Amino acid sequence: MRQHTPWSRYRFLTAHAFRMEWREKHGLAGLFLFALASVYACYQVAGGRASSETWNALAWVVLMFSAFNAVAKPWPEDSDAMRQYLKTTLRPSEWILARMTFYATVLSILSVLIFLSFTVFLGSVHFNASQGLAFLLGLECTAIAFAALLSVLSAIASRAGAGFGLTAVLGLPLIIPIILISTRYGTDILKGILWIDTAHHLLFLGALTGGIGALGFILFPYLWRD
Repeated sequence: MRQHTPWSRYRFLTAHAFRMEWREKHGLAGLFLFALASVYACYQVAGGRASSETWNALAWVVLMFSAFNAVAKPWPEDSDAMRQYLKTTLRPSEWILARMTFYATVLSILSVLIFLSFTVFLGSVHFNASQGLAFLLGLECTAIAFAALLSVLSAIASRAGAGFGLTAVLGLPLIIPIILISTRYGTDILKGILWIDTAHHLLFLGALTGGIGALGFILFPYLWRD
């Protein structure tokens, strides 16, 4: 009999999450439509003539609320019956890592969509090609940080039986440091500061992401047993 390793179980759980999401395409479609509608609303408010400060602030706000919208949908694995079954078949560390990977991938794709939508609706006069790539890199790093934080919080909320409400209550205060770092990085990029001179903000984001992921990996198994 083939022995399933932790790596193979993690890959299976990650692939299973994508298969389930692809089977219900309206979930991803609704998420991307929400992001596009938010960008278009920003275009209507700004009148297509947003300053660099406004462009920067709106981009991060749209990404943040899109991230919350991404974790709002409950998973079938969050039900009590499925939870009891999963306790006997896999380890909690594998489950939480698979969920982080899923959300990180979805939000990374979403950040590209948001960036392209902003350049179409609100223009790209505030940056050149290299600055645009640097700004997109910041969006990607921020999306991964959001994914790590909200994955852990949504898992905690599902175990507490509180649903998305608890995720929002816990997430909004904890997400502020990520937003502050991201907006400062975006401001530097749009002001023309060289990427190498502001890359330390991305290092801070990486440290936050690693710390959040490590805490989820270490602490979630204790919550899993309850």
